[in-house]
Amino acid sequence: MPERRTRIISLEEAAASIPEGAVIAVGGLSYFNAPMSLVRELIRRGVRNLTLITAAVTGIQADLLIAAGCVRRVFTPYVAFEELGLAPAFRRAVEKHEIELVEMGEAFLAFGLKAAATGAPYYPLPLALAASDSIRHNSLYRIARDPFTDRDVLCVPALKPDFTLLHAQISDPFGNLVLAPAPTMDNLLARASRRVIATCDELQDNPAMSGHGGQPSIPGAFVAALVPLLGAARPTSSPRFYGVDRAEFKRYAAAMKSDDTRRAYFDSFAGSSVSEAGYLRSLPPPPPEDSAPADAPPLAPDAPIACAELIASVISHAVHDGEFTAAGTGCWEVAAGLRLAQLTHAPNLTFTLGGTAAVNHRLRYLPVSINTEQALAVCEARIPLEELFDLELAGQFDVMFASGLQIDCYGNLNLACIGPYEHPVFRGPGTVGLEFAPCARRIVAFFRQHTKNIFVEKVDFVSGIGYGTGPGSRVQWGIPDSTGPALVVTNLAVMDYHPETLRMRLKSVHPGVSISEVLANTGFELHVPANVPETPLPAAEELLLLRSEIDRGGMLRKLIS
Repeated sequence: MPERRTRIISLEEAAASIPEGAVIAVGGLSYFNAPMSLVRELIRRGVRNLTLITAAVTGIQADLLIAAGCVRRVFTPYVAFEELGLAPAFRRAVEKHEIELVEMGEAFLAFGLKAAATGAPYYPLPLALAASDSIRHNSLYRIARDPFTDRDVLCVPALKPDFTLLHAQISDPFGNLVLAPAPTMDNLLARASRRVIATCDELQDNPAMSGHGGQPSIPGAFVAALVPLLGAARPTSSPRFYGVDRAEFKRYAAAMKSDDTRRAYFDSFAGSSVSEAGYLRSLPPPPPEDSAPADAPPLAPDAPIACAELIASVISHAVHDGEFTAAGTGCWEVAAGLRLAQLTHAPNLTFTLGGTAAVNHRLRYLPVSINTEQALAVCEARIPLEELFDLELAGQFDVMFASGLQIDCYGNLNLACIGPYEHPVFRGPGTVGLEFAPCARRIVAFFRQHTKNIFVEKVDFVSGIGYGTGPGSRVQWGIPDSTGPALVVTNLAVMDYHPETLRMRLKSVHPGVSISEVLANTGFELHVPANVPETPLPAAEELLLLRSEIDRGGMLRKLIS
């Protein structure tokens, strides 16, 4: 009987197969399952002029390649380090025009990949998504006529990587990959790609039969090459093997601040005599996976209510029983508020959490990363991330929760850049899911700081459309005035929108805050009704639930100083 060929090759061989100028996709989501050993080996080889396609939320896996000068062009909706801040190399490279950024949101990414995965040349999207400024700065978007309805649609091209780089926890020698606990977008990246190269922490003869690995997430038929190497995702997490090394993330961010420290950082893993195995051996033991934080010290019944607790309470009352929504990356107040709603007035509310899209989780604390796998162990179900995008596009979200760098008087949101797009003074993480804003029935925005730099007369870039420039201004994209921004909650006040002018108006001020303080910190004329009440504090039952069932670690008490 002929012998079956394995997919196993060396890390050096894997990197050598990727030529200069290739189009590569790099998997993993944020802190989890990034193929970092493959990234570092490409840097050691000095590969240049790569076109990089990222996942919906990416971080150091993209930033390190950009910092090393390997990337010429990048397709990404979001690059940042979650609670640790912005990705330094990405920000600098975009601000200084060292790379070409293809401006896009998650819809462009997800449905461009779906087109490639199905062999289609493009994917048609609702015209409403053309309301984002991404279309004004990305010539790859096209508006075409739908032959069935004779209406305009927005088309995105197929995104087909030459190579997709992935990390799995376990594989057999034939490339059947087990990604624990959830493959996020890696499955879609694999299907869209011409060639998949993967690393894994552990090699097993048959993961599906062993009882230790579980069913493969990506079959070996999609995988061209496999590199078994324990630690290949570090400093990101490989769930069930090791956790996120946040100390290394901080060391990296600090090293990117000057040329000398940047060179020293690269020398630590890409010096002439440093192999990947040697580099991994030089690292301190990996941290354990994220776990439940210690319970915060109990508070006296009359202890002050934290501002983020108040915001969570307002958010809980912004949703209704039976609705469907989600809490995204970095949205701890939203996650807390939605769980509070379920435990009080909206038991039939359904919401997903982060990139794992865990449905109706039962965590009794707020995780450091909203994209954590911890929620999957205590949730009712999970929705694959690419299918969550389907639901957003189809208008299944009753409420979208959002934030940004700026918001204007009509509720338009900006998460892309400050200043002129061609010469930004500050580059943000990216539009991410705000492109889907017109697909939701209503939008609730939240901000931890209420300042004139955030609340501006006109945003510098429309990542997510609000009411545009006023009543009727969104008709050109098929968006009625009956949907859109509904509420804004900040550390100072709650705002809604005037039903006739659609401009933001003051709804309530938080205890201890004056109307004049809100106006002084708002960069546009805010409509102020005759009688502005005080924002109701969380009821005693709500506060007890927040502190004992939802946020036992006390994160909400630390978010806003």
